Amino acid sequence: MTINDAVMNDLLTLYLAGEASPETRALVEAHARTNAAFAARLQAAGTVQVPDLPPATARDQELRALNETRQFILLRTIFFAGAILFTLLPLVFKFDGDGVQFLILGREPGLVNAFWSVAVASWVAFAIMHHRVRSAGL
Repeated sequence: MTINDAVMNDLLTLYLAGEASPETRALVEAHARTNAAFAARLQAAGTVQVPDLPPATARDQELRALNETRQFILLRTIFFAGAILFTLLPLVFKFDGDGVQFLILGREPGLVNAFWSVAVASWVAFAIMHHRVRSAGL
């Protein structure tokens, strides 16, 4: 089986990244001994200096901050949806022969008070979270 230059170039990438198996490393080194152009490419690629990357911890902190921000905004959206739901739920009505009838309002005062209490708490939580997001400039 003959291995062409395209395959060797693909293997060269793995070799230089240090991710090649011992057998692949041996194959690349054997090909470099028999092919002067490939050996020159291998030597030139080995001398390339990669600029220093920021420490992984800084990237991890940025990623963690991004994920926490996404979760915070998602939670704010959930509070907003809950506030709208619990505000409007007691106002659900139906039409019949007698006209408009509320299904909860006027019939279940305890339930209405519970719904609107949850709605007030959700509106307050949403307002606080919205203020924090806007003051952070997001």
